[in-house]
Amino acid sequence: MEPVTAAALAATVVPLATGAAGEPGTAAWAALAEFAARHDVGGAELDAVDDAPGDPARVAAFADVLAALSARDPEAAAWLHRWLSDADRIVDVPHLPQTVADPVSGSLTRPQA
Repeated sequence: MEPVTAAALAATVVPLATGAAGEPGTAAWAALAEFAARHDVGGAELDAVDDAPGDPARVAAFADVLAALSARDPEAAAWLHRWLSDADRIVDVPHLPQTVADPVSGSLTRPQA
């Protein structure tokens, strides 16, 4: 499983941590916090995001910790990929694939559901 990128996590975390995604976002944020606690990572960074959820540097630090866990633990990477997929539906964050098998020209857009 490919590791999750810090950028993908950070883009999704901001609306969840700030409460902009409503009740479903709060539930997704709680699930991510529980995941971090289960893996004993990011406690200080998570607290910092809770204190200032809109601070990009704090969000980036938390995302970096989770991305590092994803890089060294395939099961954590798989969970984070599933979480991102679910959370992205809540916050509508577009993610393009990191690799493409064939040459691509033109612009890429995300299809609207």
